[in-house]
Amino acid sequence: MNKKLVRDSFIVGAALFSMFFGAGNVVFPLYIGLTAGNQWFTGFLCYYAADVGLALLTIYAMLASDCIDRKEGLLHRLGGLPAMLMMSAIILCIGPLLAIPRTGATAFAISFAPLGYSSKGISLAKVLYSIVFFGISTILAYRESNMVDAIARYLSPIKIGGFILIVIAAVAWPLGEINPSVHDANVAWNSILAGYQTLDVMASLVFGFVIVSALKSKGYTSGSQKVLSVGISSLVAGALLFVIYCGLCYLGATGSALYPADTEKGALAAYLVGGLFGRASNVVLAVVMSVSCMATSVGLIGTTGTFISQFSKGRLSYKCVAVCTGLFSMVVSNVGLDSIIAFAAPILTFLYPGTLVVIVLSLFDRHIRNDNIFRFATGGALLCSGISVLEGFGLPVKLTSSLPFESVGLGWIVPACIFGFVGCFVRRGGQKV
Repeated sequence: MNKKLVRDSFIVGAALFSMFFGAGNVVFPLYIGLTAGNQWFTGFLCYYAADVGLALLTIYAMLASDCIDRKEGLLHRLGGLPAMLMMSAIILCIGPLLAIPRTGATAFAISFAPLGYSSKGISLAKVLYSIVFFGISTILAYRESNMVDAIARYLSPIKIGGFILIVIAAVAWPLGEINPSVHDANVAWNSILAGYQTLDVMASLVFGFVIVSALKSKGYTSGSQKVLSVGISSLVAGALLFVIYCGLCYLGATGSALYPADTEKGALAAYLVGGLFGRASNVVLAVVMSVSCMATSVGLIGTTGTFISQFSKGRLSYKCVAVCTGLFSMVVSNVGLDSIIAFAAPILTFLYPGTLVVIVLSLFDRHIRNDNIFRFATGGALLCSGISVLEGFGLPVKLTSSLPFESVGLGWIVPACIFGFVGCFVRRGGQKV
């Protein structure tokens, strides 16, 4: 096997890990461990499968369907316009409208709240932090061809090293005895839902495209080279996430007898890391969390720049989009983040089921000749999730409450299956060549 390809794939894999592993990926495993008690390993496995498993499955589906070079990604079977509209909505929501501003706001809240700085409202400390945070993020994302290398070279070593240090300390010096009384009555299912709610599946749709672009810039352009390099990169990211998720779940479990189950998730991270490192914990947590969130921010700024530049056919340059995205995110992270989240969250809730349907069907891409199966099944999922969102806003109907699995947020499964079956018999203009 080509040693250079393996080395470059490991570098890109470290960057992919850093892009996936943001603030939410820190607090979820800790909280699962806290509430699962002596069932923490079961909780970890279920969370890992629903989060990382689905994300890596998405990248595998992109490889299996030969669409990893397309800007529409897996959504191309929906047709040109629907695919681009849906992908644009996903990019905007996991980019400047929600995820990028949230990286800065969350990093400040977790890193500096223990130091006495409030994350509520606007403060000079928060403004200065956002300027530095998004300034560095934009600089690292500024050159499209070097964006992934910048993450791997400058951010990944600190991020990986910091969390490995936390995991080693958690194993070597447990905070306390693991509580034999489980706080969570349904550890496995709630852990699956936590992984499902990270929305890393949506991120993998666009991160897959970014890592292929990075590998192509290194000279890996043939089909076999791309498949092998993307496969190795994904496995590296998956292995790192496995070790660190497992360690964080265990750390949470060792604090299960010390902190109540209703401990605020952001504060929990400060408490647990503080128990490991004492007075130095504030510095450790501030550095690790800032770098962790910044790596995700860089990846999302670069992803937004790449997609919008290609979508506009070069009329908007990558650098221009990257700078504008960084500036917009800096402002939003200080002012109006709650309202932006309130605006973007229903859109994500609406899009996520349709995205999952496309991913599952794409695993069998070569065996599904009729594009209308994709279109109808996705339409059924989106129709159901759309009605559910409208009901949340007060629509005076209760159509989705009686659907199977709706109580756990999966009511869209049956409509997607029914609509997809109908699509089998609609062939007009829907054949895959």
